[in-house]
Amino acid sequence: MAQPIYVIGHKQSDLDSIASAYAYARLLQAQGEEAVPARHGVIKPEVRFVLERYGVEPPEALEDVYLQVRDVMRRGVISIHIDQPLLEAGRLLQEHNRRAMPVIDDEGRVRGIIAIEDLAKLFFKDLDPQAVNRVPLERDNLVRVLHGRVLVEGRRKLGNRILVGAMQAATMREYLEPGCLVVLGDREDAQLAAIEAGAAALVITGDLLVSERTLTAARKQGVLVISTAYHTFTAVRLINLSMKTSEIMNRDFDSCRPEDLMSEVQPLLARHRSLPVLDDEGRLVGYLSRTDMLNARPRRIVLVDHNERAQAVDGIEEAELLAIIDHHRIADVHTSKPIMFRAEPVGCTGTIIVSLYHEAGVPISREAAGLLLAGLLYDTLILRSPTTTERDEQVAAELAELTGEDLETYGQAIFAAAASDLNERSPEALLTADFKEYTVSGLRFAIGTVETATPSVIEQRSAELLETMRHLSQERNYSVFLFMIVDIINMRCRLLVHGGEQAVASALGAPLGDDGHSLEVEGLVSRKKQLVPLLGRMRSLLQERVRS
Repeated sequence: MAQPIYVIGHKQSDLDSIASAYAYARLLQAQGEEAVPARHGVIKPEVRFVLERYGVEPPEALEDVYLQVRDVMRRGVISIHIDQPLLEAGRLLQEHNRRAMPVIDDEGRVRGIIAIEDLAKLFFKDLDPQAVNRVPLERDNLVRVLHGRVLVEGRRKLGNRILVGAMQAATMREYLEPGCLVVLGDREDAQLAAIEAGAAALVITGDLLVSERTLTAARKQGVLVISTAYHTFTAVRLINLSMKTSEIMNRDFDSCRPEDLMSEVQPLLARHRSLPVLDDEGRLVGYLSRTDMLNARPRRIVLVDHNERAQAVDGIEEAELLAIIDHHRIADVHTSKPIMFRAEPVGCTGTIIVSLYHEAGVPISREAAGLLLAGLLYDTLILRSPTTTERDEQVAAELAELTGEDLETYGQAIFAAAASDLNERSPEALLTADFKEYTVSGLRFAIGTVETATPSVIEQRSAELLETMRHLSQERNYSVFLFMIVDIINMRCRLLVHGGEQAVASALGAPLGDDGHSLEVEGLVSRKKQLVPLLGRMRSLLQERVRS
């Protein structure tokens, strides 16, 4: 079965990313694909508001797309219970053509590993005459492996000694010890001698008759009597395989977890043919072998709302990239083969997704329409942003009709939800909630954005925001860190700057404030359309200042 296709937006996924991922995954499902909408980072308040409004479960959280054990492991794995006889363990290994398997307890926790090599050791590990006929005996397992009929239930405790009664009764007494099991035929004198000498169990082979005298003596002394159709040679072999699997399993074993990266597990598989996969409670959830590793396929990914490696979830270089749907500049995501790449100059990715639904002839569900409309209104500042196109307006009208939403009312409700926790967020959370990194000719830029109808709530925290920007720039090696506080009512922006302040001010044609780190810019509301295109000029101005 093919791996699912994960549809995911950029790091710290915003409303357009999550809406587009959800809607495009549903389109792929309608076309017969196994697709999963995904997200990165915490769910923002405005996203949660929209998801709850339309009764949509949050997309699956993906912090990275590295290949994990869960993507490769086999489920429905054969295992054996610690109390099951070795005979059943051997048969399972043979039937399923496996060299080893986990041994579990009543709760499904793995207690050890049983391998073909362990079974082989039974016949060669110790051929001492005094030791070879000792096997840990267990009543239920004896009956199971012998397909036996219990003629008399026993009370005596079973030991670990097995004796074949192929001798005179008087001679046999010399070899008997309390608790032993005696395998014999229908010789009444030998049966009675074994009972009187302290045997805990008799196994009568060949379905031979047992006299009433023997049965009476066995009942009186509490000796277990089992009748089996197997003849003596086979019965002894089966008894040897009646011991619990736990008796010879390997208790010292390596394992892995579903969330482990395959790159980290490979060294273990170099030492072992296979590994059990355990959950946090130690329960068996899968099995991983060298063959599974060789047959592993990378995760299948569709990127929405971005096409830059710096903005993609970690591990994208190991994934199989199937498609990109975006409304930003073409950047630096590379692929090893041709893919579907849809990039158009519109206000949000959701507008492109709607076109894909139309082209496929698939109706848009109300839930998908509600999310797409929310992403469109949020990205275009309720259709006020300079990034808004005529297509965005047409799509907004279409989605509003499908959902019954009023554009202005719905948009204001979304921005109100987005601002609901601004006072509670830490400086770093504010800066990185809607955050993207750009590399321009080797220079690293970072741009965070917050759009709000109450910019003063954030502006009064400028000092602590700038200090955190300084710290993050040192930690992550940013040359310039910009933070946009967008006033969606007055369509203006206060821009906080750390690094290259004069170059940024020159590029924007706006003077720095008294603090030397902020600019008031009328009409600046779009990172994508108004700020990112100026990064090259900022870099040139920075280089000029270095040369001078």
